[in-house]
Amino acid sequence: MVLEEDPFSPEIMFVPLPKGFKQPMIVTDPLDHLRTFVEMMRTFDKLSQSFVAYFLSSKRKRKTAIGLMQVIQEKEETLQDYLARFSRATLGIKDLQMSVVVTTIMNETWNRSFKMFLSKNPPESMHEILRKGDKYVDAEEAGRMTKSLHDGRDSKTNK
Repeated sequence: MVLEEDPFSPEIMFVPLPKGFKQPMIVTDPLDHLRTFVEMMRTFDKLSQSFVAYFLSSKRKRKTAIGLMQVIQEKEETLQDYLARFSRATLGIKDLQMSVVVTTIMNETWNRSFKMFLSKNPPESMHEILRKGDKYVDAEEAGRMTKSLHDGRDSKTNK
């Protein structure tokens, strides 16, 4: 029985043999030898399917806008830390619409002033959100400093 098609791709067949190559002495039927490779080539699809199925759980999940809704500002987290974490979460999301970004930040941040600003002046880019957010970060830090100073004075007067 002669093989109807070559078991090897044209790329393999056109590679020149190395210098000094000696053809092996085959004592068995050479067609049996070639059929072994044909069977291997046919089962490669099965092998690749099994490989993918086995390692599918390790596959990197594609980021989506829905995942942003899980980026919630923690109670003690500063606006600066939240915006930095949120910004990192947006990286790699294809076709991310700014309306989704703005709505998510408005729903998940504790900073009421920043929420009001976003609702009145919806930004057009993540860069603009971060740039405008810096002003609210500064105000938040100033508020913490003032509170800290007042708390320090109050503790001294109560002694």
